[in-house]
Amino acid sequence: MAEAGKTFLRQTNEQGVSVYSHLTDVLATLLDQKPSDALSMLEGISLGCKASHYAPSKPAGAPPELPAEPAPTGWADASNALLAAAKAPEEGTDQGSITDVVMESKLFEHAGVGLSAAETYRVYAALVQLQQSQNLTSVRFFGKVLGTPKDYYVAEGTYSSRPEPEEGYEPPPPPPGAPVEEPDTGCNRFTYFAATDPAGEWTALPDVTPQQIVCSKRIRKYLTGDLAAEVRAYPPFPGTEQDYLRALVARMVAATTLCPAGKFVADEEGGEPAENEGDGETPRVPPPAAALGEVGGWCTRYMGILDIGRCTHPEEEEEIDEETGEPKPKPPKQELMPYLAPAAPAEWTAATYAHGGPPVAVARSLRWPGAYSAYQLYGGQERYASLYVGYGHEALLTADGATSAFVMEAPPPFEVEPEALVEAADLPLAEENAIFRAAKAAEIAEEAANLPDEPEAEAN
Repeated sequence: MAEAGKTFLRQTNEQGVSVYSHLTDVLATLLDQKPSDALSMLEGISLGCKASHYAPSKPAGAPPELPAEPAPTGWADASNALLAAAKAPEEGTDQGSITDVVMESKLFEHAGVGLSAAETYRVYAALVQLQQSQNLTSVRFFGKVLGTPKDYYVAEGTYSSRPEPEEGYEPPPPPPGAPVEEPDTGCNRFTYFAATDPAGEWTALPDVTPQQIVCSKRIRKYLTGDLAAEVRAYPPFPGTEQDYLRALVARMVAATTLCPAGKFVADEEGGEPAENEGDGETPRVPPPAAALGEVGGWCTRYMGILDIGRCTHPEEEEEIDEETGEPKPKPPKQELMPYLAPAAPAEWTAATYAHGGPPVAVARSLRWPGAYSAYQLYGGQERYASLYVGYGHEALLTADGATSAFVMEAPPPFEVEPEALVEAADLPLAEENAIFRAAKAAEIAEEAANLPDEPEAEAN
């Protein structure tokens, strides 16, 4: 029995240590050190003896090499090129007027709208590059028109001198209806550029026609991000997606670009308003943001668009009545929508925000969801801006301010009803057989005519 127990205690592990040898080492260490409190030191000495027999495993070797960094994506390359190209102009060169998109974004942040900080800076760098490449006297960021699957970034600019058309270019014939407004006037006051990415290529949108504006009010389409895409709708739209986008932008600019009331003075002859500098020696005092926290503190910056698709009525020649010799009476015209019209309370809401700094007043459009105008009085200087971020769809407001659903127009009724269908009578069997026999006879004759001639027998 004692030998069996001793054999059990001498069973070793992977390091060749057994319980018997371990206890022997512990007792030998205690007798050698003779600690004053041997009982309390027993566990520590046991651990030390175990550690003396521990053999660490061999290292697994050097860690594998990390994979190489993936190559930069096209977006990163384009963004790096954009940020590198957006540099300050050289001394003595005219940079033109570029709106401070970063500063404007701070105003709209008070209302919780706008783009991210990184996206905003990319847009600003794109505006700098656009101004330099197109030689624009002024450029501002209109907004972001959302679409499926891509969105459009839209910039508003003014040429110092419009580029000449390419050699051999022939202008299209004028569309029917109201004539197109001349460049730098009315709906074509500015030139608009669109891109699906700030670092991508910016395309100048063509001037808009009254027919495109009128038709865009009668349809509702989501944009695709392809300027050359066909606009499939009823009534048919006269143009591609770039024309449809341009018509939407023209309508939004006229309806949603606001300025503080009293900032400009209307021209007596209906021309471009001038900035209000005060009366005589008394300069104009900018209003506080609280005054623009009400809709009454805002007014429209530009003229509204008439039902004919223009801001003004075209000139018409007088028609003379042949019988009386007097000018024919002209039909009544729609009243013009002038500059600096007060913002309609049914189409706008306004509020004032304060977050530890100068308060900011923000007006939000109910007619065009996604359109905002902001104002701040900072150090005695006025800051105001307009921004649009939305799908480009106008809300259909009723007289009481409620919204109604868009209903597509029904196609026009048929002018002439089709004639009733009459079933043709079957041919008699004899006539049908005669036609069949004649066709077969012609087929046999044609085959016979195409047979090769038989060779003549050789003479014996």
